[in-house]
Amino acid sequence: MAVYSYKVRDLSGRVFSGTMEADDEKKVVEYLRSRDYFITDINLQRVRNYSFSLPKFYPRVKAKDMAMFCRQLATLMDAGVPILACLKILQEQAENLRLKNTLNQVIFNLESGNSLANSIRPFPQVFPEILVSMVETGEMSGALDEVMVRLANHFEREHDIWEKTKSAMTYPIAIMVVSLCAITFMLVFMLPRIIGMMPDTGEPLPLPTRMVLGVSEGIINYWWVIAISALGVCGAVRKTAGKKTVREIFDTYVIKLPVFGRLFNYMIVSRFARSLGTMLKSGVGILEALGTVQRTLGNKMMAEEVERAKESIIQGKGIADPLEGSKLIPPIAVQMIAIGEESGSLDTLLEKVAVFYDREVDNMLARLSTMVEPVMIIGLGLILGFIIIAMMLPMFTVMTNAPI
Repeated sequence: MAVYSYKVRDLSGRVFSGTMEADDEKKVVEYLRSRDYFITDINLQRVRNYSFSLPKFYPRVKAKDMAMFCRQLATLMDAGVPILACLKILQEQAENLRLKNTLNQVIFNLESGNSLANSIRPFPQVFPEILVSMVETGEMSGALDEVMVRLANHFEREHDIWEKTKSAMTYPIAIMVVSLCAITFMLVFMLPRIIGMMPDTGEPLPLPTRMVLGVSEGIINYWWVIAISALGVCGAVRKTAGKKTVREIFDTYVIKLPVFGRLFNYMIVSRFARSLGTMLKSGVGILEALGTVQRTLGNKMMAEEVERAKESIIQGKGIADPLEGSKLIPPIAVQMIAIGEESGSLDTLLEKVAVFYDREVDNMLARLSTMVEPVMIIGLGLILGFIIIAMMLPMFTVMTNAPI
């Protein structure tokens, strides 16, 4: 691992300098160009004789962890504690092992003379790009404590959305798991025993019983095929989920799903508006902010919308015009963005857009939860009822045909 110093210019002509750790100069160039910087100079400073890596089993840093980190850092800085001392305190108190070990390296980088932004930049798996960009701007403006408060609010809202989504889906998933266990128990254990207890009357079993018995025998005789297939599907999904083409297909079609499509759409719009508004309010340039948002949204279709907005800014126009007629951004959001541009308060209007669609997401999650639960209960009840009837039919047949 080597340390490189660099000088770059952004699209508005501002000059930045800093240092970065990388395996070679090519990776530094790729990183800087991916952020729309024009490179003017790169020099090798020194080569480190160690490598810093985190064990794969370390838990990932969640939005909740970043919110707590930013909030505590802002509080300590507001109290007048030097930034290096702040990080040492937070490193000792950090509960997340990945964050704790990464802060060790951040402290080392800071003691080596790097800025805070350049100290955290080599660790995108812990510190997201929006945080790095805003910290860099906060250091330049001297308002790093205010920036950290905004970042804490941003990550807290991200955490709230995720928690509400999980809580809305927990109960239906629990019902499904319990019901599947009950169905499997009835098919594998109860049904064969009941059928085995029936006297052989020489008559064929009722059709529902034969259907359920066929499924039961398939599970009993070929359970290993089902298990291997399930593991194979899970492995294939996990392996291909991160591939670009698979992600693009998912992003394209998930928006078209009934009910869930609109929910995903509103979540993307909310995240776009909140991220862009937070960065603009912290003093990040519009082009740099759009570039960061484009790379961190995680949705190809939305990234294309942001790319059109960037091109419009470069041409001297606003960002509202290319968003009109967008399949993802609703007209009311575009109108609010246009009003924000005209009034010079784009950051404030973007925050209002984020708040509006956050509420829409909350309402949709509540409605979805109340709608999915009864549908699942009815559907699984019908399946269980069919199995029970199939189990009881042979008994009714024997009782009906028995001599009096």
